[in-house]
Amino acid sequence: METRSASSPPPRFVEALQSIRRADFPREIELEEIPAPTRAAPFAVALEARLPGTELPDPASGSFIALHEPTGHVVWDGDFRIVTVAKAELEPELGEDPFLAEVAWSYLVEALDSEPLNWSALAGTVTRTVSESFGTLKGRGSRVGVEVRASWTPGDTEIGEQLVAWLRFLAHLGGVELLPPGVSPLRPRS
Repeated sequence: METRSASSPPPRFVEALQSIRRADFPREIELEEIPAPTRAAPFAVALEARLPGTELPDPASGSFIALHEPTGHVVWDGDFRIVTVAKAELEPELGEDPFLAEVAWSYLVEALDSEPLNWSALAGTVTRTVSESFGTLKGRGSRVGVEVRASWTPGDTEIGEQLVAWLRFLAHLGGVELLPPGVSPLRPRS
């Protein structure tokens, strides 16, 4: 993982990068590093996640960014901030559910609370989209999506654990059941 700052990264940021490298990511999720934002903090790492191979063409995807300001940031109430975006395509009938936003947000809170993570100052939004097709696209029918934008302040440099919790949230949002760590799927004999 690279940093984009001209100066050498501070020890706490290096610890955060090391925690990401040693994290046990769910195998069902494709994860790759992408360019980090350049103005938000002097040190950052950004990752993009995708859930491939399900019935929906794009069940869920998102980005996870860890920002580090060595001197701390008043708004963050710390020296790190996690910023995430998660998008999922849903079954059309879910577009009418009045509790969709609350349920999507609760998935994130449950994922962060399911591990003994140290975090605070969770904030964000949930956006529901319903797209209707017309003209030559009329046969596509309705498409429903949800987007969860969230940020929080991790209480330590164990960013890898925060990332794994967020990936579990992404899978839940996309309707994908993850295997427990260390369990391999059974494959039929050919």
